[in-house]
Amino acid sequence: GGGALRPPPRVPSASVVESMSMPVFSARKPVVSAVRSLIMVMYRLPIIVREDVGKPSGLAFSFDDDALYMTSTAIQTALRQKARIVWVGVLSTEIDVPVARQNEVAKQLYSEFACIPVFFPRDVIDKFYKGFCKGILWPTFHMSYTVQFRRDLWHVYSTVNRKFSEVVVAAYNENSMIWIHDYHLMVLPALLRRRLAGVRIGFFLHTPWPSSEIYRTLPVRDELLRGLLGSTLLGFNMFDYARHFLSACTRLLNLEHKANNGILGLEYAGRHVSIRVSLIGIDPERFYIKDESFGSRAIMKNLGFDWAPARDTFVIGAIDDLDFIKGISYKLLAFRVFLEKYPHRHGFVTLLQIALPKTSRVQEAVRSEILGLVKSINEAFGQKDWQPVVYIEKDITFEERVAVYRSTSILLLTPLRDGLNLVPYEYLQTAVPGRAQLILSEGTGCSRSLSSAVSVNPLDEVQVSDAIEACIVGYDKRQEVTRKNKADQKYIHTHAIVKWSRSFLADLEKENEPTQNLTKLGLGYGVGMMLSNYEGFDHLESDTIVQAYMASKERLFLLDYDGTLTKSSCSTRSTGNWEKPKEGTFKSLEILSENPSNTVYIMSGRTREALETSFTTMSKVGLVAEHGFYYRPPNKTEWIEFEHDIDLTWFEVCREIMSAYVERTDGSYVEEKSAGLIWHFLDADPEFGRWQARELHDHLENVLGAFNVEIVSGQGLIWARHKHFNKGEMVKRIITEAQREHDFVLCCGDDRTDEDMFSYLASALGSLQNLFTCTVGMKPSYAKFYLRAVDEVSHILSVLTISGKKRPGMAGGMGGGMGGMMAGRGTSMSAMKGSQSNLAALGGDD
Repeated sequence: GGGALRPPPRVPSASVVESMSMPVFSARKPVVSAVRSLIMVMYRLPIIVREDVGKPSGLAFSFDDDALYMTSTAIQTALRQKARIVWVGVLSTEIDVPVARQNEVAKQLYSEFACIPVFFPRDVIDKFYKGFCKGILWPTFHMSYTVQFRRDLWHVYSTVNRKFSEVVVAAYNENSMIWIHDYHLMVLPALLRRRLAGVRIGFFLHTPWPSSEIYRTLPVRDELLRGLLGSTLLGFNMFDYARHFLSACTRLLNLEHKANNGILGLEYAGRHVSIRVSLIGIDPERFYIKDESFGSRAIMKNLGFDWAPARDTFVIGAIDDLDFIKGISYKLLAFRVFLEKYPHRHGFVTLLQIALPKTSRVQEAVRSEILGLVKSINEAFGQKDWQPVVYIEKDITFEERVAVYRSTSILLLTPLRDGLNLVPYEYLQTAVPGRAQLILSEGTGCSRSLSSAVSVNPLDEVQVSDAIEACIVGYDKRQEVTRKNKADQKYIHTHAIVKWSRSFLADLEKENEPTQNLTKLGLGYGVGMMLSNYEGFDHLESDTIVQAYMASKERLFLLDYDGTLTKSSCSTRSTGNWEKPKEGTFKSLEILSENPSNTVYIMSGRTREALETSFTTMSKVGLVAEHGFYYRPPNKTEWIEFEHDIDLTWFEVCREIMSAYVERTDGSYVEEKSAGLIWHFLDADPEFGRWQARELHDHLENVLGAFNVEIVSGQGLIWARHKHFNKGEMVKRIITEAQREHDFVLCCGDDRTDEDMFSYLASALGSLQNLFTCTVGMKPSYAKFYLRAVDEVSHILSVLTISGKKRPGMAGGMGGGMGGMMAGRGTSMSAMKGSQSNLAALGGDD
């Protein structure tokens, strides 16, 4: 079943194998049981051990809610209705359990906690964990080339995995599912597949997966891949990691893979292996602070940081493992640059660095470098009553952890590469509302998912230092920070570990083991644009439009919002967090709308509330929300609904399909409109998001084909909407209801949803001499003109606001100014105009 996993050439001695035998749960045939059970396998059991002479075993146990971020309480809460959980793993303790007491310990753990321990001698544990896992796999998976492979440690790794397989087989029954966690047990799935026919095995990797160029340097690269491919469902935190894994399978094992209804998969040894991408979350309720005084000065003082909250005091906090991967040294170097570049911040900004010493991977060279940097910074910049860097190296309690979050104004994490780092989630859930600001390395797994995060290159000291200053300056924008924090907290609750675990288990339950015929699909997904040369598609020059503007009497402006007046690059997850036009653009719109000869409409896919927030002071600007489902004419205060009593019976089916893609695509979410549903993936991994978008588009078209529904692919979104509601229909209504005949029309937009406007205007007003339909960006379009970027749109509007004060002959001078900005007026390439079949390549929300 799982492929040929080559056994290590050298087997441990009989004495070592004997000492690893399990006294209670020895290998046996699988039992039959009517009760569904989930065997949760991880290297360390989520158990805290302490000595207790009152117990038969001499030990007392309790659940460890911090184990692997896999809080046992949350997991059991999530899954207790699905299955009975049995835990398998090694006891995390420095206390040696003598062979004579292992029976009693095993019985006690199983009866009190449903835990099955796997016992190993201390030297085997050290070679397995510190030697192979942390000494070889950990740095390799975090993209390090400087790893020295040792064959003897690989033998130990294989032997430990075999011992785990014996214990799991002994605990297995035909109604069981198995869920294995992390890189310590990567050959275990194949070992189980050989002995348990038809078993459903889930595996989730909590670390990154390296690029194929680095992964292939491992001498046992094939064995690890074949071990993992014994799984039924493989889970990764990010698409980058899944893509690297698939690339390794293609390059090293010549395997084929594809996506089907949003689920990646590949064919191996006559079986189908599914790939799932989903970032693990936290248990938000555990970090909910009821007592606002929690995290008081007393806790911080006991920790070693005498901190008193003050408006003019900024604490930059950080909690990192003491590991070179976490980039603490780079953080300190960037903080030194900050102190050099912004001397007025001396005495008011302190970096509090908590370093958690992990004995298995603490390198003295790394520790010495950090301590040296801390000392040099404090000596160079410290004052009598101010220490720039407070460095604390110790394990901290949950209460101390929360206290650090509560006292921190800015969380600064600069790992070089990080697969599972949920410190930002904990911080956002715990910090004082309106004070939680984050600066995260691009290598942090969750950096793309959080609206509050400022993403930085950890090796760019100037960029990191400038980001610190920007956060300090932005501290007074409490409402904006609060809106971002609320959006992130909503995301954290939506992606909590409870929902993550239920979703993973649900996918595992759906899987089976029949063979599926798959065809090869390329790793990347990009929407291709066929660009051809056509006449009549020109760059819109300012002198041309100014002359037409000055010669006309009744003018109509139809302006898209995102991507036209603003750069549509930020998340729409919260209304207050979306991009707004620059102040100059707002001023131009206000001046144009004040002219009685002008009618100005903003044509957007946003909600009424979002538009009203931006245009509160501009009553003379007409607003169109949700592509025309609602509109508010100029000089009116009431919104008008385009049509009542439309058929929305397809909503629930569409919502269910989109929600399934949200679970499989981290960073995506569903936005509900009055006449449609939008699946946003702008915050997802770009390549994976586009890949999933194509799958969702086809899926929705197949399912909703019988309804009066249109599926639109946009910039970072898939929109399922009622066919009657689009910008073209809304423009038709505006022109029909107008009390004047327009002799000048400027219509600007940037994406597929704006093509409806261009198409309608071409057919209805094609003979109008002063008709300017203009797309932003050079791409296939029904528009007659194009502008290269949002800045050019802003410039055109600005030029028109002052054109009435200039003589027509001066328009060329203004056009020349714009031409300089655009590196030369005109364009050497002929106009590009795409056919209707090419319009699917366009994108956008609004």
